[in-house]
Amino acid sequence: MLEATSRYIAEEKVFHGFIPRIMGTRFDILLAGVSSALGESCWALTVTELQRLDKILNRFDATSEVSRLNGNAFKKPFAVSREFWDILNDCKKYHQMTSGIFDVTLKDFSLVKFHEETKSVSFSISDLSLDFGGYAKGYALEKIKGILKKQNIGHAFINFGNSSIMGIGKHPYGNGWKVNINNPFHPEKVLGEFTLKNAVLTTSGNTPDYTEHIIHPFSGKRNNEKKCICVITNNACDGEVLSTSLIASHQDKQKIITKFEPAKIIEYKFVN
Repeated sequence: MLEATSRYIAEEKVFHGFIPRIMGTRFDILLAGVSSALGESCWALTVTELQRLDKILNRFDATSEVSRLNGNAFKKPFAVSREFWDILNDCKKYHQMTSGIFDVTLKDFSLVKFHEETKSVSFSISDLSLDFGGYAKGYALEKIKGILKKQNIGHAFINFGNSSIMGIGKHPYGNGWKVNINNPFHPEKVLGEFTLKNAVLTTSGNTPDYTEHIIHPFSGKRNNEKKCICVITNNACDGEVLSTSLIASHQDKQKIITKFEPAKIIEYKFVN
């Protein structure tokens, strides 16, 4: 059963929702300038949406749509939902935009076959699976942004594990939402500070607890550099894909960047 908690700070008119683990990481949301009832309503919709997306994109859940696809697509074409079909085509678009660096197969996206008439997908080899780790959180952020818009909530801060952060409107005591980037090897050291206002900050890199998870799809080599790349964009999916691609790419980074419209890109090296 999902563990989700929330609280309302009446004097500040701020609602805070927290899930310790969903879609592979922790999730926090702050809603500013809302009533308790509106906060609870929006939180319920958000939790439901995150659980729904987790059932599509979480490859560690044996019953999720991506897990069922991974387990059956080599045997025969696997019929997918309309939403998952659109997600796969979105990832195909990003694969092309990044000259193949962004690849949810981590091998060769051309081995994924799309069957338009039946909206089904098949794999050309048995040893192939899809992993949406560099896309799913961005997709979820965009979905949650849509929920907030429908609820007429104009000021919010949404944080997926400190690596995918969306700031909407402004903080109750500021013109935006301030975010610090700390050195994961020396958490007391602040590398930089950003103010988000209707923007998304995505960060890709290695940490002490999560190393060598970045794989170049062409060479198969793992990136073990002590650095991170921060990208600020208006679209969370763009930011996720761009930061993932830039940290994985060995060259032609400028060529990748020109295909997107990032507001800011900063690389930090973690020095001892």
